[in-house]
Amino acid sequence: MLSEVSMPHRRSTVKGSLSFANPTVRAWLFQILAVVAVVGIVGWLFQNTVTNLNNRGITSGFAFLDRGAGFGIVQHLIDYQQGDTYGRVFIVGLLNTLLVSALCIVFASVLGFFIGLARLSDNWLLRKLSTIYIEIFRNIANLLLVLCRVAQFARTTPSCERV
Repeated sequence: MLSEVSMPHRRSTVKGSLSFANPTVRAWLFQILAVVAVVGIVGWLFQNTVTNLNNRGITSGFAFLDRGAGFGIVQHLIDYQQGDTYGRVFIVGLLNTLLVSALCIVFASVLGFFIGLARLSDNWLLRKLSTIYIEIFRNIANLLLVLCRVAQFARTTPSCERV
């Protein structure tokens, strides 16, 4: 005769229960709370910014793009005069940035190719000089290089008071 084996009664959690003990429910709850917190912080920052701009009488938006810039740009790929709009200045600056970026990519590729060839060279001096060059630039943090360039740029350009 088959007898039922009595098992001690355990509380079983139903898979679809909305209990905080359910990991799925807990994960969704934390995700919802995180999204609400981020949206709340962004909303507060936006409202605070708008209030402070209004209190100081500062207008925001893109209406300034239609006003005359009043300054010249030495290097320009498209036609530009001193009285053109800020929108035109933006386009000129964007094109200048794309030009400089393309030139930097080409020159960096050529330089890297020749430094790589020098590193593989049978010439001992050339191989060591290229290794030193590579190790120096590999171990200098990019942020340090950017800060040095900004400091150099700030020293060589005129300040607003001198213009």
